Amino acid sequence: MSYWMRVKALFKRKELDRDLEDELAFHLAMREAKNRERGIAGKEARYAARRQFGNVTRIKEICREAWSFVSLETIWRDLRYGGRTLAKNPGFTAVAVLATALGIGVNTGIFSVLNGVALKLLPVPRANQLVSIDQIFHGHSRRILYGEPGLFSYPEYKNYRANNHVFSGLLAYAPFLQETTLGGESPRQLTGAETSCNFFDVLGERPTLGRTFVEADCRAPGASPVVVLSDDLWRSRFGADPKIVGKSVSLNRANFMVIGVAAPGFRGLDPWPSEFWAPVTMQKALQPEENLLEEDNASWLALLGRMRPGVSLDEVRADLGVIAGRIDQQYPGRTTTLAIHRATFLGRPEERTVVVGIGAVVLAAVGLVLLIACANVANLLLARASARQKEIAIRLSIGGSRWRIIRQLLTESLLLAFLGGAAGSLLAFWSVEGIARYVLAHLPHGVPRLVWDVSPDLHVWGYSLALTAART
Repeated sequence: MSYWMRVKALFKRKELDRDLEDELAFHLAMREAKNRERGIAGKEARYAARRQFGNVTRIKEICREAWSFVSLETIWRDLRYGGRTLAKNPGFTAVAVLATALGIGVNTGIFSVLNGVALKLLPVPRANQLVSIDQIFHGHSRRILYGEPGLFSYPEYKNYRANNHVFSGLLAYAPFLQETTLGGESPRQLTGAETSCNFFDVLGERPTLGRTFVEADCRAPGASPVVVLSDDLWRSRFGADPKIVGKSVSLNRANFMVIGVAAPGFRGLDPWPSEFWAPVTMQKALQPEENLLEEDNASWLALLGRMRPGVSLDEVRADLGVIAGRIDQQYPGRTTTLAIHRATFLGRPEERTVVVGIGAVVLAAVGLVLLIACANVANLLLARASARQKEIAIRLSIGGSRWRIIRQLLTESLLLAFLGGAAGSLLAFWSVEGIARYVLAHLPHGVPRLVWDVSPDLHVWGYSLALTAART
């Protein structure tokens, strides 16, 4: 009840103050009247009443403490006083805020890039339900590598898909497809992906035109030469032809029928965008020199699963670990550990190690910029504190405690950090997307085109807030 009374008091402060004044005036008047009845005359009766009643100001403070949040009011007074103090010294405030903004802005910008590359969830519906699955082999294991050693073979994918109890869907795709030639009057090199036929269904992606793959498209190797085009390719190469579905296109001299166009903005599951998707069973048609479908021990497919509602990562690891153990029985001396994480760009172990390693080095380097900025601001605060010795002495002499004064100085430092952090973060958010687009647009010839989303999310906001708190 006391808590709710205090909450109500926040909105009736003036009314409560008037009632308190009236109450105190009433008690003083009653004491003064009793003093007059005792024979004390005139002003002396009023003075005696005040002496008997006590310190009116202190009584007011005690009453207000009973129906208010004292700590919040104290903090609010410190903030107001700190704001007025900083406003009276605009030169000092501007230099301190700019130095802090530089350090926090640079660090936030770099972290935004790292977050977009390796930490942010995939840009698909209900991405928090998707997990990536990778293999780590121990003991004697000879694999046919077509990409990274942690990838899966097609028979392994079918085994995990058929026997798991934790996924509503498990997809596979080839993340390292070689460039493919799109035939026609002006041949063009494309990058695409071979996928399982439940690829779009598991991701929850719906096409703009036509349909996506169905299970019948993957029943037999080479039996369904169909393809789904990206929205970008459909617009740039085919002029956004609304009748593209059903037409034939040539990919590596093999004819494929267009069955659909993916939704705008969907570019696949890697930072290098896919321009088309074909069934995994058409691997031989797209790469005539390789025949990977029947290889039990080849690493070439990445796996992503959508967890059933209520299933945890620990349950996924336990369930798939049983399947991995059964597969290991076919290869004496081999033990497989599964790395299972929330699905992100560059989330496979080899890629994550490289990206996080480079990111840590860069963040450590730009962290020195923040340390230098903090040292400069600390020197400014020390110089300013020496000029405020008289103010601090006066506050001590009138009863201010040392902790009270320290808290006021910390509040001013917090205001500087907040202003600098807000300015630096806004500058980073405003500039980093433009800088990333410029850098990606001017990559050297031959480097795959990359698409990164470096817009801020909760990770970036949390990182910026942590830097601001550390700066305080």
